[in-house]
Amino acid sequence: MKTHIQSKRGFTLIELIVAMAITSGLVLVIMQLTNQGISLWTKVQEDVSTSTSGRVALQIMGHDLESFQMKGGNSSEWLFAKTEQERRGGNVPQGLKVPRSVQFVFFSCAPDRNPSVSSSTSLRSNYRLARADNMDTQGDVNAVAYRLMYRDQVLNVDARDSEKGVFPIFALYRQVIPPRRAFNDLMGRDSLEAAYVPFEEKEVENFLCENIIEFSLIFNIEYADSDADARSGRVSYATVSVPVVSSNATSSNKFINVYGNRIVAGTREFKNARIVSASMSITVLTEEGVTLVEQIRQKRRRAPRPEAFFRSYTRSFTSSVLLPQPM
Repeated sequence: MKTHIQSKRGFTLIELIVAMAITSGLVLVIMQLTNQGISLWTKVQEDVSTSTSGRVALQIMGHDLESFQMKGGNSSEWLFAKTEQERRGGNVPQGLKVPRSVQFVFFSCAPDRNPSVSSSTSLRSNYRLARADNMDTQGDVNAVAYRLMYRDQVLNVDARDSEKGVFPIFALYRQVIPPRRAFNDLMGRDSLEAAYVPFEEKEVENFLCENIIEFSLIFNIEYADSDADARSGRVSYATVSVPVVSSNATSSNKFINVYGNRIVAGTREFKNARIVSASMSITVLTEEGVTLVEQIRQKRRRAPRPEAFFRSYTRSFTSSVLLPQPM
């Protein structure tokens, strides 16, 4: 009796090679799609983070301006805004000049109505000092200052003092000066800008938002040419911006000064005037743009054309607010 053993046929070498090639191709495609998905997700997250910080900064600024406080009929200065050509924070990377860098200071109602339990250290300190001296807290009007600087946030170093390892970025600062100091040191002064100088050293302690390379202001002004026009309600309107657009390119044209009885915008003076509304614009640099700026600063890459850079690596936001009537 003969026994027949059936042999089992395996894969040939060619079949194994083809199968491995197909599998490797599929794995490679999946990996590429996964990497692209992760890269896209990262960019979306960075873009959302950048946009959120810019919108929050704009919202805070809008709330401060909506509570703008001034008293009419006097020569005291209640708001000043200016464009800074040479900022304390140093120069920006070569080839990427910032169009407008604005600093402005004004008076606004306290963001927290109960200073004794406020989250703001300065407001709590203002409350404790006033109570210790058996004094009133001098109301609820703060002085608020905004300024854009180019500096290293982690090492707390200005860009002009840069050294190896320093990574400066564009940052917006918001400083709130508590009511007692605002009342004693700033309110009722003929020059708010001069009175504010001692407080500038504290600006870097009040970081608000990073990667902002520009913010600008436009004020809508209501004014009367004479006292008679003001009493009769015959008023005119004008729009002024920072920087002030003028045919005379002197440094004084970079300022807007709001007094109790007039507004000075560059070389033009508006009598019996008040600010009706303000429009704000913020331009935020994306994380990819920050990396590019650092490479340009280290001279590892050439700066692109400003138009192409701002189109690809920035996000802009605008907002308008109505300002209250003078007291």
